[in-house]
Amino acid sequence: MYNLVTGVSKLYMHKHKLNKQKMGREKTVRILKMVAIGALIVGMGAAPSPRAMHRLLKDLALGDTSKNRRYVSRKIRNLEKQGYLAKHGVTFGVTDKGARVLSVHELNNLRIPKMQHWNGKWHLVMFDIPLSESAERKILNRILLGLGLVQYQQSVLIYPYPIRDVVLHVCRFYKITRYVSFVSADAVDGSDKLKRLFKLS
Repeated sequence: MYNLVTGVSKLYMHKHKLNKQKMGREKTVRILKMVAIGALIVGMGAAPSPRAMHRLLKDLALGDTSKNRRYVSRKIRNLEKQGYLAKHGVTFGVTDKGARVLSVHELNNLRIPKMQHWNGKWHLVMFDIPLSESAERKILNRILLGLGLVQYQQSVLIYPYPIRDVVLHVCRFYKITRYVSFVSADAVDGSDKLKRLFKLS
């Protein structure tokens, strides 16, 4: 018999773990961004200089305590060990691996600008990605659905606002631009249902 208390407890623990992982990723991205703009100067050993540490703590929304300073220093050492950062003289630099993390973060935070008024046109994205690149196909589909596009047919997604520039940005990153096509149409089958779905007048 299913134990409701145990089930709720496990669900809470899973959500807590996911939130902790998300916060960890956000801190990693923030540190990498600071390094990318040249704001992380190394002081004694591998620890940030006092000025850099102050900026890091402020950007990470952490109080300036000895515990938080140790946490940040440890985080930077771990990022270096994992290959996201590399030391160059008195500064750290973002490696190719670290740059990819920043790029993926940027992709995950893309948004499609909405027009004030819908002009009645439908915008479709069609892709024919070979099986040898099925991982990229799944990633593209996930990102586009996350942006609000709707699956119209298999390998065809639809949206009521222009999407070409945003989609091409994603496709260039994953090097699959040659497999993607765009179509704009004044009328599509099922438009009434789509209008309700996108809350269009």
